[in-house]
Amino acid sequence: MIEESNYHSQQDNKYQNQLDRRRSSAQFQDVSTMINPNSTHLTRNASYSMPHESQINPQILAKIAAMVPYNSDNKKKFFRVDHVLKLKKKPDPLEEEQENEIRKNLQLSPEIVKEDLQNKPLVGPQAVQLYYQHYKKVNKVRQQNDFFKISDSVQTAMLRQAEQIDVLPCKIGVVKTKGSEQSLQISHQKYGDRYASMLSEGLKVNPNIKDFYMANNRIQSSGATQILNQIGKVAKVLDLQQNNIGKIGTDSICQQIQSRENKLEVLNLEDNKLGDRNVTRILKALLNSNNKLKSLNVSKNYLTNDIAEILKESIIQLDNMEQLYIHWNQIKGWGGQKIFEALIENKTLLVFDAGWNSFGIQERKDVQCIQKICDFLITNKNVLHCDLSSNQFSLNDCKLIANALKQNRTIYGFHFVNNWGIVDARGFLQIQENELQRVLGETPRIKGLQQTTTIRQENVCWICEGWQEQKFIWIPDVSGEGEADPLFIHLDFEAYKQVYIPKNQDEISLTLMIPTNTTQYIYTMTDTQLIANDQSNIPYGHQLKINYNNNYITVLMENINYVKKDKHFLIFDQVEFKPQINVLPRTPDPVYIPPKLKKQKRIWTFPISIWAKDFKFENEDLLKKCFEKDFTCSKISKVVKNPDELLEIKNVLWAHYKLIKETYKQYSSNSPTGDIWSISSNVITEFAQQTELIDGKTLKLSDLDLKFIATCAASIEYKGNFRNPERSLCRFQFMEFLVRVSEDKYLKTKVANNMLEATKMILEQCKSYMSTFDAQKWRNERYFNEQCDDCLKFFKPLLNHLYNKYSVKKVKPGQKKFMCLDEIHEICSQANLYDERFVERDADNAFNLSMMLQVDELESDRIFQMTFIEFLEAVARIADKVSMPGIDAVDLTWDQRVSQPLHLKLEKILIHLANTCASEEFKLQYGNINKSMFAIVEEDD
Repeated sequence: MIEESNYHSQQDNKYQNQLDRRRSSAQFQDVSTMINPNSTHLTRNASYSMPHESQINPQILAKIAAMVPYNSDNKKKFFRVDHVLKLKKKPDPLEEEQENEIRKNLQLSPEIVKEDLQNKPLVGPQAVQLYYQHYKKVNKVRQQNDFFKISDSVQTAMLRQAEQIDVLPCKIGVVKTKGSEQSLQISHQKYGDRYASMLSEGLKVNPNIKDFYMANNRIQSSGATQILNQIGKVAKVLDLQQNNIGKIGTDSICQQIQSRENKLEVLNLEDNKLGDRNVTRILKALLNSNNKLKSLNVSKNYLTNDIAEILKESIIQLDNMEQLYIHWNQIKGWGGQKIFEALIENKTLLVFDAGWNSFGIQERKDVQCIQKICDFLITNKNVLHCDLSSNQFSLNDCKLIANALKQNRTIYGFHFVNNWGIVDARGFLQIQENELQRVLGETPRIKGLQQTTTIRQENVCWICEGWQEQKFIWIPDVSGEGEADPLFIHLDFEAYKQVYIPKNQDEISLTLMIPTNTTQYIYTMTDTQLIANDQSNIPYGHQLKINYNNNYITVLMENINYVKKDKHFLIFDQVEFKPQINVLPRTPDPVYIPPKLKKQKRIWTFPISIWAKDFKFENEDLLKKCFEKDFTCSKISKVVKNPDELLEIKNVLWAHYKLIKETYKQYSSNSPTGDIWSISSNVITEFAQQTELIDGKTLKLSDLDLKFIATCAASIEYKGNFRNPERSLCRFQFMEFLVRVSEDKYLKTKVANNMLEATKMILEQCKSYMSTFDAQKWRNERYFNEQCDDCLKFFKPLLNHLYNKYSVKKVKPGQKKFMCLDEIHEICSQANLYDERFVERDADNAFNLSMMLQVDELESDRIFQMTFIEFLEAVARIADKVSMPGIDAVDLTWDQRVSQPLHLKLEKILIHLANTCASEEFKLQYGNINKSMFAIVEEDD
């Protein structure tokens, strides 16, 4: 009470002094205004009052005397001060209110607000606002605490320390807008040791924080020591990764671990450059204490084999440890052997991360690290998540690990990136004999049993990607019609691989694990692709490449089924860590065993053929794009000036475009300009004679030549483009040429009334002849059949060999292989195919007709770059034209050879090419064929 009365008396004196100063200032202002004759505040009607002498300050009197004017004898006039009138000012309401407030404060004894005794929140938007308000009056609060002997609050303690060490008074995670009061989140802030001392002062008076996340904050030995001394008895989670706590910081951690009050459950010291010695001291402290540690992370600390023995002992004896991370260290085969010997005995560890070590390096012959890894995978039934990525395993090591992993049904997430093999959607480690080891690169890190991404990885991890189980049920006559046995499902994340759906207890169903987000799928049943009507589906309208009966086929789906899963899903509950799914990892797919039936002939369809994968049919959409490109490049608009008539002519040309395109492809093969397909003047004359355009009356040969030259000259903007020869017609020019000829032949001779009629007439005259050209007709009637397909599949190794051998002349480094026209001629020459019946012009024709339609022939080199699927067709067209004699002793006449089916001709020429064009090494491997594959007679059913 005495202290409070003293404080109140000090406040009363303060208010009294304030009032005296205000009165003195007001008197001086009133008198100076009254005496000064130049004052703008005086008016004629102002009223005056006489001040008393005692009310005037001596200094004011001196100023008044200085303002008295001189008289005529240069002497000052003197006046009595009491004769000076004082201006009666109107009272100021604001000043009166302030004076009344001061008097009130003097009369009353206010209750003092003790700031640090108030309960101010540390979390929430208001907490941050109050923190900055507290900073503004922190000096007053400190005086108040010193006077009343009040302990500093968290805010005052932190701000006091910030002032002492001269740093900005930031909140450093103690005061925050959101989060938990029991968690300190200041990761990746790079505060350093100075702020660490400020934080430690705040933690002294705030025992509520249990979880400390301080990664990547430049905390070194001194800062770590200050913080650890404050939180040692309360901390449950301590995350100090990416700092540099050093030996002194390690000492502090060891002291806290060995204290009786230790409650630490999670210790993360990743990337602190501790080395074997410091980590060994921490492990010994853990072994010598009654600790409750559940998770230990000593990744990226330059650990070597020297840590192996103490680490082995820790894995065996630390009964509470559930997660161990030794990622990115330098532990080799011998150290790995010790670690996995301990893991075989351990019964509590759930998560083990040993990626980016060197377990595959065997220092001595007696090291058995790989064998211990296999024993661990076979015998351990507790580990749920394991990472062995980038451990420099050999191919044989990876095979052994893959075989051992097949027997493990408890590891739900297995990481093996940057080694040989890929973890598939079922959890199996799949290794291909001819594949290369994965290139080293950044690998995704595991984080306990939590989902860490929604992106589908090449190597599947059910835990990290949050995969969920889905039951696919097919209800007969509801999902679809027909007997659904066998029924297969094809899912997009498995590249539409064929998976059999078994029939169990009158239900056709299969439960699989699928990734998050959207999964698309279709069904196949009795060689038919379909969707389930009672399951969600969306319009698709594209082609799908699916695996059916070990063959990749392309199918067109109007609709497709889909299922969507939530983005975040935990496979295990967070209490007992039991799986919340029924599907076990590495469960093999059901195997379809067909019933024993009579041998049936395979039903051949194009989707199972060798062409289905890469051949693109010419549909209306593609033809429309080609036509629009040709019409835009042409100068028909310069010939036809009327826009309306031009539009009608365009429609007429589009109706006949397929005939125009096919005719151009046929005639452009007769005399190409190098590799460039085009029609020369001689060839166009041949076309005019065949269609009877030249009759000597309506159109002469000289008129035809003039129109040819005009068409070539009109495309001046493409001059210099080697794909548009100056004296030959390209595809777009051939269509323009027909329009120009129709003008001379029909319009100028007045046979037609306008250009529209003239165009229709010339197309009608040429239509019957141009209809004879159809590259697709030959394919449908002779090439696309089961026998040719079987022949090409049987000789595919030879065809691959020839294509790779000859596709070298014009392929640039790094460019995908293609075959040019000269290389087709080289094959024909080396095989001695040229004679009086088969000439180079026939080879040109086979090459060009085999090339698939391209939209742009002016800016793309694709028109003379032959792919493998086009090479197959070119060989077949050459075989059809050459009509070689058979490989058997039967002597056939020329007419008989010509009339043979294409697959027999194709087989003969392929055998001939194997003997004449293949390399000697390939001949030895391939052997000699002296009997036709089509001469084999199948057994009768």
